Amino acid sequence: MSERRPEGGISPALDEARRRRADLHHALVEVEHAISGPAVGREPLWTQEVVAALSRLRETLEEHIEVTERTDGLYDEILHRAPRLAAAVQRLRDEHPVLRDTTSELMAKLRTVPVGTTWTVEDARDEIQHLLGRIVKHRQAGADLVWEAYNLDIGGLE
Repeated sequence: MSERRPEGGISPALDEARRRRADLHHALVEVEHAISGPAVGREPLWTQEVVAALSRLRETLEEHIEVTERTDGLYDEILHRAPRLAAAVQRLRDEHPVLRDTTSELMAKLRTVPVGTTWTVEDARDEIQHLLGRIVKHRQAGADLVWEAYNLDIGGLE
């Protein structure tokens, strides 16, 4: 594993994870903005906007997964630095497919079940907010993991 450190002493894996963390935050905010927009009387347009935001969120999740799980990525670096955190790393790894698949499933549902008929706007928002909450908790657990491994706040909202 490379021990090369950019300016400031942060490893390349940690620096990239920090940037992706900010991207994930922005994607979450974008979805929240889309679902909180007016929907009544404009359900098809609202649905398109939400699907577009969820699509960007899914792309950002994929990037997050790549950065953290790849060989010599963040999780490998953490395990090398602090093997005692293996269970926490595994929990985060296990959440990745669930978060990715749930995002894809919600996108598919929005494309196939007209909002405002059998699936109310309120119910659609609730399901999407539940996903957002799970991703927020995942980000928090990731920040705690980084803190434990490095005693460094990953930040990522510059």
